[in-house]
Amino acid sequence: MKAIRFIWWMALCCATTLHAQTLSDEGRISMNVMVADDEIPAEACRNLENKLTRAIAVNGYTDNGYCDRFVLTAKVDILSKDVVPSTPARISQKLDVTFIVGDVIENKVYSTCTVSLSGIGINETKAFISAFSKVNPNQRELQDMLMEARQKIVAFYTDRCDEIVRGAQTLADMQQYDEAIFRLISVPNVCADCYRKCQSAAAAIFTHKIDNEAGTLLNQAKVEWMKHSDATGAQVVADIISRINPQAKNYNEVVALCQEVSSKLETDAKQEWDFKMKQYEDNQAFKRSIVDACKAIGVAFGNGQPKNATRNIVNRW
Repeated sequence: MKAIRFIWWMALCCATTLHAQTLSDEGRISMNVMVADDEIPAEACRNLENKLTRAIAVNGYTDNGYCDRFVLTAKVDILSKDVVPSTPARISQKLDVTFIVGDVIENKVYSTCTVSLSGIGINETKAFISAFSKVNPNQRELQDMLMEARQKIVAFYTDRCDEIVRGAQTLADMQQYDEAIFRLISVPNVCADCYRKCQSAAAAIFTHKIDNEAGTLLNQAKVEWMKHSDATGAQVVADIISRINPQAKNYNEVVALCQEVSSKLETDAKQEWDFKMKQYEDNQAFKRSIVDACKAIGVAFGNGQPKNATRNIVNRW
């Protein structure tokens, strides 16, 4: 019986690990790793960040590269530092490392744990790296902390979903479409109901965004064509039209303008126009599904955000 129970337990552990490793990014909560302790040498800091990156991966999280709301960080307290009389001399350090998961938007800590480490090296940096090498992504303290954080994050999305949607809609009303979409698609599908609400809201905002942009661009193209109904004007019109998403509601008007331009061009100019229109039709960005288009907008917006504000908040935890 003991053998059977052991085999069952091992199978369960393996299944849990496999599940965590095979979840899609949409099924994981995004967590950014940032060690902002200025007392840690840069090389050692990168070593610790690599350990924490591994920890979020093996514990069912992801870092999707643009959603930095939730952060896993570490603070280091040096308990003792001694010079070991050897050739060459070595530095021995004992550390308490406190791992912290928090929300940088609300400046709120969700969970913490502290582990004691020691390391020795020919200099301070090597001593830190020696200690950090003992951080195990699978150690119980880290797992429990990340599980506690996960439960609180899920509760956050469950309790605040309507508020998130309303906030995004307010941004959309101010024509801050990209930020609105970014906030909505940052919601992971571990919170199924909220995920569906936010995906639907993001799709609606995306549709409004491309319709609004298309109306403005089409008017610009028409004005340009009225001013310069020749090959030169056609080049400008083509550049403007290339920025209109074919999924916009006024696309039939875009097609009509294209046909009008084409009908008034001479042979050489018409060939150049047709070539540009073929490029427009083949543009893969416009063939994305609305879901993929929203993700692309979210990634671009998230990647463009400054990291200093996040670092300052993490430093104060």
